[in-house]
Amino acid sequence: DGIMLENFTVGLYVKTEGHNTGTGWVPGTDEHVKDIGCDIQPYSQELLLKDYGYDIKVNKRIFIDYYEPLIKIGTILKYTNKRGETEVYEVKAIPWDDEYMEVACLGVQE
Repeated sequence: DGIMLENFTVGLYVKTEGHNTGTGWVPGTDEHVKDIGCDIQPYSQELLLKDYGYDIKVNKRIFIDYYEPLIKIGTILKYTNKRGETEVYEVKAIPWDDEYMEVACLGVQE
């Protein structure tokens, strides 16, 4: 079919390196890189294991209808849901396909 439902605009964030200032450690921050359109669906560790053989804790699956090289394991994705709350996900697995991306994520608290 090849038709993607782009229901969500998700912010792509890369965690900057933490550093020592001499007075103490400053942790890295999430730096906004760009926004992407995608479809977000519920997912589970059991499904990821069955579908791809990865045994990793996940709870969302994000579909992007092109290959986005900035998305890597550990990339942070954020979007605002219908209730106006920011949901934050960390990329845990990227089953590979060169025409689109399917990204398995785990919700994390800010």
